[in-house]
Amino acid sequence: MALITTDMKLSEVILQHYVLMPVIRRFGIHLGFGEKTILKICQENNLDADLMVSILNLYVHPTYTPDLTLSAQQLVATVSYLKQTNALIHESQLPNVERHLQALMHYSFAKNKALGLINNFFTEIKTELQQRIEKDNDERFPSILAFAASASPVIHETHQEPSLREQQESLDEKIFDLRSLLMKYLTGEADENLCYAVFFALYTLENDIRQYNNVCQSLLTPAVKAMIKQHNAQK
Repeated sequence: MALITTDMKLSEVILQHYVLMPVIRRFGIHLGFGEKTILKICQENNLDADLMVSILNLYVHPTYTPDLTLSAQQLVATVSYLKQTNALIHESQLPNVERHLQALMHYSFAKNKALGLINNFFTEIKTELQQRIEKDNDERFPSILAFAASASPVIHETHQEPSLREQQESLDEKIFDLRSLLMKYLTGEADENLCYAVFFALYTLENDIRQYNNVCQSLLTPAVKAMIKQHNAQK
């Protein structure tokens, strides 16, 4: 599968990879872009085209490694993208899963008690995810933005915190486990339409968390490390 490049028409890219719809939304790009290329749309929206195609490729190519070292300005733009991802997860995706799951509980719990375990597991995941989002938005991202603005190495310890990185990586695995429970242990007595709705809502959430981690690990962390190294070399 060919890599996405800036000279491709965004409409054709989206038609081929419909999963990129929420990604362009996080860049503030709305439908109605006609025959314009990615480069043209980025120019019109004051966006960095190289950064955008790197994130698009990370989303659709699992083995893709960006050939891009972020500048301070690109680092700020990446944080903005990740904050938009957090907002979408918190304001849309988590409520969507919860809404479908509560409907499934209402109509099917009496016939299938496994739903209680599934609901409790989701509540645990939701709490952990909300804590991660709060930590990123309130601590990690402001620290990174302050670092990018001042070229100060104060970000070093907070950004490299191993427990946070491990926490991020475990969340998508927990959602996968929850989807597995849903698939294996709900009998035909449960409302299958609602089961499918919960399953695919969880899949979308799992995929977005995994891609969030990819952007952090492939773009954000290397950029911060490179800036710290450059700063220390100049001391």
